[in-house]
Amino acid sequence: MTSTALTNVDYKYWQPQEPIIQKISDLIPEGSSVLDIGPGNFAFRRATHFIDSKSDLPNVPKDQLVVMDFNDKVLPYDNKSFDFVYCRSTLEDLQNPQMLLREMERIGKAGYIETPSPIAELARGIDWASPPFRGYHHHHSIVWAHEGQLRLIHKYPILEYFRFNEEDIIAWLREGPINWNTHFLWNDKINWVYRTATVDYDVTQDYAPMLKSAMDQTRVSSSLFWMGLRKPEIKQTLGSLTAAA
Repeated sequence: MTSTALTNVDYKYWQPQEPIIQKISDLIPEGSSVLDIGPGNFAFRRATHFIDSKSDLPNVPKDQLVVMDFNDKVLPYDNKSFDFVYCRSTLEDLQNPQMLLREMERIGKAGYIETPSPIAELARGIDWASPPFRGYHHHHSIVWAHEGQLRLIHKYPILEYFRFNEEDIIAWLREGPINWNTHFLWNDKINWVYRTATVDYDVTQDYAPMLKSAMDQTRVSSSLFWMGLRKPEIKQTLGSLTAAA
């Protein structure tokens, strides 16, 4: 029988995955201006500029780093000043992700967004030291992709009390990196929606079914994304990979 929580023995796919990094890097023409938003300990190797809330970051040249809290502030860049914007494991940390989404669209011509998947956020034992609660303790949003749209909802504590098929969730994560993260490529505009409780849904009645649907949609979108990475016939352009994903 499959267990209902990850343990310290399980490998956890927290770090950037090389096949994805390589494919995203291949999409960006040489000489492009590339902004990495929230590089943390894993700076994007093609980035020419960085912005983060911390100043002491490995592999980030200080003369290329802007330090600021961008949770609710305008980024200090001109409109469409970057050819590509890379944002990994940052959006879900913010109390106001809508602001950053608008700012990325304003300053960037294209980009890539990665966040933990709804499957990861609903799994028990996924965070550091495999705790019994669901997902990552410091995240504010659950994010997933479906039919070319990035979807966000607030991560409410009540999800601890919902019942899902826990064995399936853990089994999907143990398959490898494919279900661990949400992947989203965009051109010019970011097609996103943030659904708000009481306005768009009722937490007590609609939240659990919406999360279940988000997991199902994630399994489809992540599978398509990873299949796209492996197709050698895909042209090395952002638009073609976006269509494949």
